[in-house]
Amino acid sequence: MPITSLKVALIDGPMYGPLYRSLEVFEQSTGITVNVAFKGTHPELNALLKGAFEAKECPFDLVSTHSKYAPSQAENLLSLDPYFDESALADFAPSIVELCRVGSELKSIPRNFDARLMVYRTDRLAELGIGVPETWEQLGEASRRAKAAGYTGLVYPGKGSGLFGTFFELLSSEDGKLFDERLQPAFNSAAGLAAVQRLRDWYKEGLTPEGLPEMEYDEVSTNFREGDSTFVTDWPGYFSLYTDPAFPLAGRFDLALTPAGSQGRRAVYCGSHSFAVLAGTQHPEQAVQLLHHLTSHESQLIDANHGHVPVRTSVMDKLKIAAAEDSLEARRLSLLEETIRTSVVIPPKFPEYPLTEDIIWQTFQSAIVGRLEPQEALDKAAFEIGKVVEAYR
Repeated sequence: MPITSLKVALIDGPMYGPLYRSLEVFEQSTGITVNVAFKGTHPELNALLKGAFEAKECPFDLVSTHSKYAPSQAENLLSLDPYFDESALADFAPSIVELCRVGSELKSIPRNFDARLMVYRTDRLAELGIGVPETWEQLGEASRRAKAAGYTGLVYPGKGSGLFGTFFELLSSEDGKLFDERLQPAFNSAAGLAAVQRLRDWYKEGLTPEGLPEMEYDEVSTNFREGDSTFVTDWPGYFSLYTDPAFPLAGRFDLALTPAGSQGRRAVYCGSHSFAVLAGTQHPEQAVQLLHHLTSHESQLIDANHGHVPVRTSVMDKLKIAAAEDSLEARRLSLLEETIRTSVVIPPKFPEYPLTEDIIWQTFQSAIVGRLEPQEALDKAAFEIGKVVEAYR
């Protein structure tokens, strides 16, 4: 019997790579070879898949995806309900499994749950004589104090999904809406204008790194970890880099909840990285076998040990038992659980959603750097997105 070879496409980066070392274990135990034909960022992978789907091609058997991207890919993703019954899903958090459904069909299996926490320099706050910012307004003021002392205040992604997410958090924390009940753009509002203006002011005042407009997730995390900025809201997957014994800021940073709006509401842009099997695969049984491996208890434990928030109850319980009382890890898990319990905001799931996110970040980036005025940017983005979602009126 010939050996099956699976072609896979995976997102890469310091928080994703460690899991892929387990592919060798899968190959040895099953006799199925795994050809990692692509590793890169989600935008790169999404563009590659979009082109393949438009050409009616199936270049991979299994791919990395995300709860916000899967709806736009759903026609080309294998329905997993026949392969994952209730017992196979029993260890997963039900709400996260629901994120991976498109309509009634399970289209991917969750790898983790993503929610940012604020990381801050304890030594700088002590030097400046200020407390931990509780609100976005306080974060701006603390960053001004840091700048006056010769430090960079805060860093956040100046492009891509990260810039969209920061806007979405600012908007939602002031009770602003991204879309209305008819799925029409609703962010062109007082809350939306205040959010764009705040992002512009932070950059214009020099509270952020000069190269902010070209910084995405990896660059943002690296900027803080190398000692430049005083505050960052960072993803769980980077946390293992903070706990590395060689980390130069060891003992000089701590964690807090993402800042709240003026009325105390916290809103954290969340989602779930996941894995899916392409509907056109010639090896569905073997691809699903690999999917089971990549989302198993053992695999999620690998991710969890590198900072990811696990979506298997058994793995989360193991982490909580292992975390020493009053340790940084115990505090991190507690803050993440509070965030998940109280502050999650998730955009609507519809096929054109990734395009609307791109329109928002690209237009608002122009406002941040001064190519557009904030209200012009809101008007432009709302108009363009209105055309995209016209079919939903």
